[in-house]
Amino acid sequence: MAHVICLARSDFWHSPTIDETAHLPSGISHWELGRFELYAVNPPLMRMIAALPITFINHQADWHRFSKYIPSRSEFKVGHDFVTANGLRSMSLYTVARLALIPISVAVALLCFLWGRIESGNIAAMSVVALYCFSPTVLANASMVTPDTGAALFCAFAVFQVRSWMLRPDLSTTISCGIAFGLAWLTKFTALALFILMPVAILISGHFRDTAFVLKTLRLTCVAFIAAVAFVNAGYIFEGTGERLGSLGFVSNNLKPIDGLAEAPNRFSETAVGRLPVPFPRNFVLGIDTQKRDFEYGFRSYLMGEWKHGGWWYYYLVGFLVKEPIGFQLMLYVSILHGLYHWKRWTKHSIREWSFIVLPPLLIFGLVSSQTGFNHHMRYVLPAYPFLFIIAARTVTLGKFCKWFSYGCMTWQVVAVLWFAPHWMSYFNEAAGGPQNGHDWLVDSNIDWGQDILGLKWWQGEHPEVDLQAALFTGFDPADIGLKFRLPAPYLKGQPDVVSKDGLRGPQAGWYAVSVCQLKGHSFSVPNGNGDWVWSDGHFTYFMEHFEPVDMIGYSIYIYHITEQQAAEVRERLREAEEGTTGSEGLGEEKGE
Repeated sequence: MAHVICLARSDFWHSPTIDETAHLPSGISHWELGRFELYAVNPPLMRMIAALPITFINHQADWHRFSKYIPSRSEFKVGHDFVTANGLRSMSLYTVARLALIPISVAVALLCFLWGRIESGNIAAMSVVALYCFSPTVLANASMVTPDTGAALFCAFAVFQVRSWMLRPDLSTTISCGIAFGLAWLTKFTALALFILMPVAILISGHFRDTAFVLKTLRLTCVAFIAAVAFVNAGYIFEGTGERLGSLGFVSNNLKPIDGLAEAPNRFSETAVGRLPVPFPRNFVLGIDTQKRDFEYGFRSYLMGEWKHGGWWYYYLVGFLVKEPIGFQLMLYVSILHGLYHWKRWTKHSIREWSFIVLPPLLIFGLVSSQTGFNHHMRYVLPAYPFLFIIAARTVTLGKFCKWFSYGCMTWQVVAVLWFAPHWMSYFNEAAGGPQNGHDWLVDSNIDWGQDILGLKWWQGEHPEVDLQAALFTGFDPADIGLKFRLPAPYLKGQPDVVSKDGLRGPQAGWYAVSVCQLKGHSFSVPNGNGDWVWSDGHFTYFMEHFEPVDMIGYSIYIYHITEQQAAEVRERLREAEEGTTGSEGLGEEKGE
């Protein structure tokens, strides 16, 4: 019940985040238009669940910027138009959609309890539920219209079904596995990798030398795959199922047309392989291809104060260390170290049982860490969390000391997480310096994803005398929900031509609201308060570098009040530093000559 209350509070408190802005109208398009081009880089199940109640509520949909060309990513334009069309009422529509997804999170908790009880008993099962229900990562993502919590549910359910199938490999458990994987594949493309656990189960079972058994399980694996594919096709109402491979317009490097065949849809178009039918829905395949293109192209990423194009293989490991409560981490590490130290005590049965808990998080972390085109979101590894909670909860069964140690860790986690309610997206643990210092480690959905725009509007309502200037990280125009603001003057060192529309450059006197992502120099388009958007690439980092905030909205928007004297002093320092740099560069060039 406490988990549900926490989720509901967050649902009502926060404005739609960057991706949520696009997810909800994309889900509505699936129901009302019967099309699946919008947000094809994620399968549609979760946004369809979220959008279902909205189809029964009066709302305005604006499809004039809808594009059938998936790589154009028109869902973000459609999402912007959705908020514009519905105004402030759109905030309530997103809240209703979020509430519709709460049962998904409750289902994860129930599955964790069931699996934890099977492996370690009732006390451990309750501990798993406590770790899950008071996880800041879970609370943040389960209160958004995004697919990650659903992926955690259906990935865990699919692996649980594989475990059941291994114990009793017959047709009924095979079909159940197929349906479970179909649900997972309709939620997140990451789940495709987990199907490898079915053939791996042959090795885990210990019967891999039995030829008859191996052939039987391989046949059943094929049946499960066919059932999963059929379920995925049903989820897309068989849109484009069976189209020839050579007719699909791919854009990723490995699949797009080769040089000299630019007019062909893809590199298979003129081959025998290109004549083969694709068993998956058209937009399912094109969504994977577009997502692959995005990772190939890459984007600027941020980690520990550094921006670069591309990512780091250790991004998710660092993120886990700084984002997850210390109590949970201590329980997890004690459980892992105990298991490794006492490895000789493990029986064949316990190895089989725990393999299905240990392998999925290794597979998920390994898969996402290998995609270094960009690193933005810890939520990509959320499907691994149910398994990690089960592993951590095992600590409570390791003796009297570990039992009370675990109780202390869980109490620490609950207190730490509730202390920052409902701002769980911005949560960082004590070792990382808490949410106030989280921007030193990570940005994007790990701290600031536009979730506090509505809170800023409430703040403005309490301060009507303030003439607000704002640089906000958001997927919709805050002016559409009644926020009154204008864009601050930018400052880029060595680029005096970058000025505001009034010709101003650098700090000016006044009141400001600046998102953390803009404070850290995120490259993104920001609204100017008049219906237009302006590209920002480090234009507003001078606020964090030279001024102290007087207030915060959550932990993602900083409020600054700058006096004329402060503004003049900082402008002078910036000018001197800029002239000094220019002079040094010129002197160096002169010496070089």
